[in-house]
Amino acid sequence: MKSIYSRYILAVLMLSCLSIRLYAQQAITGRIVDPTNSQPIIGATVLIGGTNRGTTADDKGQFSLSASEGDQLQFSAIGYQTLTVGVKATTRSLTIELDPSNTDLNEVIVAGYSTPQTIQRTAGAVGLITSRDIQRTNGIHLQNYVNLIPGVKVEMRTIAAGNRIVIRGYGNQTNFNGVGYKAYLNDIPLTDGDGTTFLDDIDFTTLSRVEVLKGPGSSAYGNAIGGVVNFYTERAPIGKTSISQQVLGGSYGLFRTNTSLKIGTDNTSLNINYGHQKYDGFRTHGGSQKDFLSITSDTYMSAKRSMSVFVGYTNSYDLLAGEIDSVAILEQPESSDPVYVANNASIKTESARVGLSHNYQFTDRFSNKTTLFVGGQVIDQPFAAGVNKSNKFKFGGRSVFTYSNDASPLRPTISVGGEFLKNFNFAKGYGLSNNILGALRSDLEVQAMQYSLFAQAALQIAPKLTLSAGAGLNYVEYGITDMRAATTTPLYVNVSGYKRFKPILAPRAALAYQLTNNVSLYASVSKGYSAPGTNQVIVAQTGVVNYDLRPELGTNYEIGSKGSFLNKSLTYEIAYFTMAVADKLVPQGFAATSTVPAYSITTNAGKVQHNGLELAIQYAYRPGAGAVSLIRPFVSYTYSDFYYKDYKSDNNSDAKTVDYTGKKESGIAPNLLNAGVDIEVRSGFYLNGTMIYVDKMPINLPNNHFADAYTLVNGKLGYRSGLGNHFNLDVYVGSDNMLSSTYSSLVFLNLANPANNRPLAYNPSPKITFYSGAMLKYIF
Repeated sequence: MKSIYSRYILAVLMLSCLSIRLYAQQAITGRIVDPTNSQPIIGATVLIGGTNRGTTADDKGQFSLSASEGDQLQFSAIGYQTLTVGVKATTRSLTIELDPSNTDLNEVIVAGYSTPQTIQRTAGAVGLITSRDIQRTNGIHLQNYVNLIPGVKVEMRTIAAGNRIVIRGYGNQTNFNGVGYKAYLNDIPLTDGDGTTFLDDIDFTTLSRVEVLKGPGSSAYGNAIGGVVNFYTERAPIGKTSISQQVLGGSYGLFRTNTSLKIGTDNTSLNINYGHQKYDGFRTHGGSQKDFLSITSDTYMSAKRSMSVFVGYTNSYDLLAGEIDSVAILEQPESSDPVYVANNASIKTESARVGLSHNYQFTDRFSNKTTLFVGGQVIDQPFAAGVNKSNKFKFGGRSVFTYSNDASPLRPTISVGGEFLKNFNFAKGYGLSNNILGALRSDLEVQAMQYSLFAQAALQIAPKLTLSAGAGLNYVEYGITDMRAATTTPLYVNVSGYKRFKPILAPRAALAYQLTNNVSLYASVSKGYSAPGTNQVIVAQTGVVNYDLRPELGTNYEIGSKGSFLNKSLTYEIAYFTMAVADKLVPQGFAATSTVPAYSITTNAGKVQHNGLELAIQYAYRPGAGAVSLIRPFVSYTYSDFYYKDYKSDNNSDAKTVDYTGKKESGIAPNLLNAGVDIEVRSGFYLNGTMIYVDKMPINLPNNHFADAYTLVNGKLGYRSGLGNHFNLDVYVGSDNMLSSTYSSLVFLNLANPANNRPLAYNPSPKITFYSGAMLKYIF
């Protein structure tokens, strides 16, 4: 009798525990999205840790399941990193953002020519850099990871500044900043209203993702014949709050700190980062000091509405060592131009920007994304023969409405939108000799404005064939007021005026064929243009305005394929393009005289032919057992056959005009080859190795001066692991240019030859360097 009673009590207790467990179960719903574009990650997997219970996201990225407080939900998708989120008593609705991995990249959703879609289904060449790619390096130099994208090359004038991006030959048309492409940070336009892109106020160590759309993007982005670059900063993981400190030190006085606070709730994230950087540099008069503050906030207010805010502030001071000639770069690469040192040549920049992006899903098929921003810069730049001081205020916005209907047999996707950018630039130029300020040379107020209207449509005209077409109507105009004219002699020529370039209609059409589920083919034709920037229209050193310039125009024809094999372990991308460019903008250098400093003037001097081949392959091997968890070799290759076609030194057609037809385009290396390998061990150790080869390239129009070929080998060895339940640790050592190659990251192109026939064109980069660092994170 007692035994029966005991069994009864035990059964009651077991049922009570079970009922408590069942009672603790709570219904959780949510949505899994890509953090940079809020697009649903269809088919993403949700598993309750330690069990085989879970679910998958539907075609809207939505999921629902039951879980208990304390459970760990694991979210994963092909092409994305796995994220684990703990269930709290208050957890009812979650918005999960998954960051892309650096494997299976064809499955990652990126910004496209119409609406965001996976790389494989985008009918155009797209390069993607993820946080894992950035972590392969020390994170400071953009060129160390972006240069792994075929067809793309980042160049730097100094040890930590003067970045310009060259996409398929576009971006190096001026020796300062970048032209011919457009850049965005968290959807905020970085490119100014005049088409120039200044990157020295961007903290590259906070980036989590870089997307490069290669080829003309004028039909959706405006003034972008070379392509479009989208930068995205780190976000705080949903459901996790942490504070981290990173310290990095290295050769030539490199010292960098990042202090970060990340707060993530069920539907919001906030990331606050302060970075301080000091770099003495290896060249005389080549140091740098920078301070960055960035705030990124994302709020998912409902299943239909989300908002992102970015606030950034930069204060930087970069010394300029000047250019040296072909003999000095071999014998004294650490040397500087004495005139630069005498004038304390430098770039002092204080910059701030604020942007807000708002997504609204009106219905399941109709949505809008709108971004507004405002910013300003103060730049003080002494150089070899003067000093330029400028204050810049800029604002603008971008809005795109999108309609899609997957239920229709044609699966139409239509987007209509516009973009507006305007700058107010107040620029003064003075003489400067031995750091003594001279007379006022120019005092200009420039209002630069560009705006575009665009529309795109895509239809699935056959089960595996999609046709897309679109066009953009683009406007660029400048208003120039010469403030010096009223205070000088009557002989002075007033350079005030107004220039509005003829509106340009830039169409684009593409066909995409899904050969198999994992392999696609595409062909496209697109028109692009690049309007002259104000630094090309205005010769600041002489106060002259060149009103006769015309935009460069080109039509690009491209075919390509993307895909994966071996259960998506082997992925590839290949593209071939040909583009004829007319009205090519050519900088002409003029040596200094006793009354006029050295300067350059830009002219439309001819046609250029761009033919290129781009290839990228990677293989991700993940052993099921053993010490090694990942081996990822990769290779990318770029072949550029760029040459002058009906191209002259100027458009005067007189005895002094030189014909360069048939010569190779200066500043473009015919062959670029990148290769590397990543090895990760389950215990936490990792090894990253990279080899970069840059071919010999001409640096002037007649092709009688060349920059030598060089090879860079970079490596990083580290250990990352969790320490208990709350701490994460990452410690590492690394080395760049391990072969001590002599090279110049940025070469000033098309300079006039001096008497010794050795143009001052080279900005040397350091030989072998070392660094080490650590990051400690506490997760609350």
